[in-house]
Amino acid sequence: MAEVFSWTPLFGGSSSVRARVKEARLGDGYVQRVPDGINATPRVRKLTFAAGQAEADAIEAFLERHGGARWFWFTYPGAARAKFRCGEWDRSYLGAGDEVISASFEQVFDPGE
Repeated sequence: MAEVFSWTPLFGGSSSVRARVKEARLGDGYVQRVPDGINATPRVRKLTFAAGQAEADAIEAFLERHGGARWFWFTYPGAARAKFRCGEWDRSYLGAGDEVISASFEQVFDPGE
């Protein structure tokens, strides 16, 4: 069973969608486009987590354990629970035990629970 990413991000962040489309280029400049499958609009969320050292260590250990390949459950505040993977994150040290982790969560549509 997949794990749940249970930390809450700071308010804000960003969300983007890049639609996957298949294209068939026909004669005279005509192009036909269709969505690439039933899940052709995955969401990418760029999130920031402010934490003390112990919590930042726990977040980073979670992300490292999944290694950018395994998906996990995540519920963005106000949105439905979805499957995500995280292949890129940064950790900043602000001083006196204050740290910030910035991560890019990419929605996936893998089968299974």
